[in-house]
Amino acid sequence: MDKAYVLREAVNYTKQLQERVKELENQNKVDSATFIRKSEASSDKNTGNCETNKEISLFEVEARVLDKEVLIGIHCEKQKDIVFKIHALLRNLHLSTTSSTVLPFGTSTLIINIIAQMNGEYSMTKDDLVKKLREYLLEVYDMQ
Repeated sequence: MDKAYVLREAVNYTKQLQERVKELENQNKVDSATFIRKSEASSDKNTGNCETNKEISLFEVEARVLDKEVLIGIHCEKQKDIVFKIHALLRNLHLSTTSSTVLPFGTSTLIINIIAQMNGEYSMTKDDLVKKLREYLLEVYDMQ
């Protein structure tokens, strides 16, 4: 076994790994992430009269569904009782929380991950759930 052979094999193996990474990334793409911009939020609530053109993300909501389980990811600003309010909404939507994590990120951001089980009465699509969570969070943050 000479050095050239070992080098060729290493290059071939690296190419195979790169192709595999591309395949896995394509499988895991999620298009459900939704960003709410402050200008969009205020133009929805008002009659198109925006206070600022500065596009600041208030929060991000995404969801994934697997059989009867839903994985919900929310990145939002810290607010008193926000996690409790989100769990209450999920109960009202016929989702039972099986696991929940809340991680602070920086001084003013929360990363909330929830795994919930669909009850028999649950009848929303993933997109409807994301939309409902977005609307609810807009209401909660407007009440500040």
